[in-house]
Amino acid sequence: MRALGETPQFTPTLAAANVQGVGNAKERSVIKRGKPEGPIRWTTLGNAPYPRPDEPCSGFLLQAGGANVLVDIGGGTLAALQQYIRLEDLHAVWISHLHADHFSDMPLLYYAFAFSEKPLRKIPVLAPVGWAQRVEAFVKSSVEHKMKSFFQVIELKDRGIAEIGDLRIQARVVEHGVPAFGLAARFGDRRLAYTGDSGPCDNLVSLAKGSRVLVAECFSREIEIPSVHLSPEDAGLTAAHAGVARLVLTHLGPGLEEDEAIERAASTFNGAIEVARPGMVIEA
Repeated sequence: MRALGETPQFTPTLAAANVQGVGNAKERSVIKRGKPEGPIRWTTLGNAPYPRPDEPCSGFLLQAGGANVLVDIGGGTLAALQQYIRLEDLHAVWISHLHADHFSDMPLLYYAFAFSEKPLRKIPVLAPVGWAQRVEAFVKSSVEHKMKSFFQVIELKDRGIAEIGDLRIQARVVEHGVPAFGLAARFGDRRLAYTGDSGPCDNLVSLAKGSRVLVAECFSREIEIPSVHLSPEDAGLTAAHAGVARLVLTHLGPGLEEDEAIERAASTFNGAIEVARPGMVIEA
């Protein structure tokens, strides 16, 4: 494994706000500051390499303390997200990298905000460098479209921290051949880590240390050197080195069956292992 370069910390903060209830809840959801109480919830919206019936590409709903954060926004995830929360209850978007299976619904989220029947709050979108220009080029027309008109445009940096209420999300650079990041979410003493797409690297271990749960991509069926994805053995070894209790495998690649992925990950990790599916909710 090898360490990756670091850049200065950047900390965008979203102030506490009162928002409407989520999902089927009838009560208001409130982002609270103070003593963090309750779990981190991580809901898999999808993790397929391309959209399939009832199975979107990579996208996850991260929730804690009333905050709702969309992590990755691949094809089909925008519709899946609205099965759990309304768009007016979304507080931030965090995107690991700009490959289509993690990013392609971002232009549609822009349309949702731009053409909403009622104004939506200007939420932060945190993603690798150039994300806003890429979406603007995609939606270009005779009318000027600027991401900053509807979003807080934030470019991720290594060790940068976003705060939404008492939920803290730190980004770490990972190894994927393009600018890419993993995240560590912290809410009080609760912690969860997500690799994004990455080959083995020291930053994956460092971001997961102290976390109870590691959500790790597992796209490579074969062990490759160098690699821009994790094999099951790589995912297990990362979890073992980080000392997490639970490993959740996501984004399985072609030909890699769930049972095989779990068995191979167990060869390098002795903790609990499972495979994420759409609708699966994890608490940390």
